[in-house]
Amino acid sequence: MIIRKLVIGTIAAAALLTAGAITATAAEVQPSTLTATTSSTKIDAGKTVTISGKLTKADTTPIAGAEVGISFCFNGFCGEAQAKPVTDATGAYSATLTPIRTGNYHADFFSTDPSIANSRADTPKIVVLHPAKITSFAAGRDAAKAVTGSGTIEFPGRYTANPIPVELQYFSFSTYRWTTAATVDATWNGTTWAFAASAEHRKPGVWRAFYAGSPEMFHSAASDLVFVL
Repeated sequence: MIIRKLVIGTIAAAALLTAGAITATAAEVQPSTLTATTSSTKIDAGKTVTISGKLTKADTTPIAGAEVGISFCFNGFCGEAQAKPVTDATGAYSATLTPIRTGNYHADFFSTDPSIANSRADTPKIVVLHPAKITSFAAGRDAAKAVTGSGTIEFPGRYTANPIPVELQYFSFSTYRWTTAATVDATWNGTTWAFAASAEHRKPGVWRAFYAGSPEMFHSAASDLVFVL
């Protein structure tokens, strides 16, 4: 009975010592704070942005000499780190990168010091606009006196829109604005993206083809102006 009590007492004491050690260790781990921002939130494709921020302890003391991994994210997926800048004496870091599409950058700090916790941060969304260009446009009247317009559109950059709605527009001198008379999707003709549309409009005037683009992917594009009698 005495031996059993001694064993139980020893186990209990060991448990208390272990719990104390865990509590002490946990208390010694300091949180870290990582920030991340971008030099621009809207750029043309091919342009660069500078991702920068600061890494500090909970008491705002800078964490110097630490590696920060920066990866690009879109549609909820983040790739591998594209840059791994090291913080300076003030805890600051920066890296210049070229985003290929609309998304954001994610920064990670994985601590090599067991007394400092990991941290992460995300930049605001960066809108990357790709080019679009209406490369040809002709307009006239058919036998029924309807205005017909046709032409081609190209996407010189990395991406091509799908679908590609092209508007046949005329300039209204009564409202001083462009009015859409017809809309048609450009289709691949084996060589380029082509479109053709017609609209009833009896008055002579100025016409153009117009692609509105998309707010987070493509620039808009307008053709040269054509006067139709």
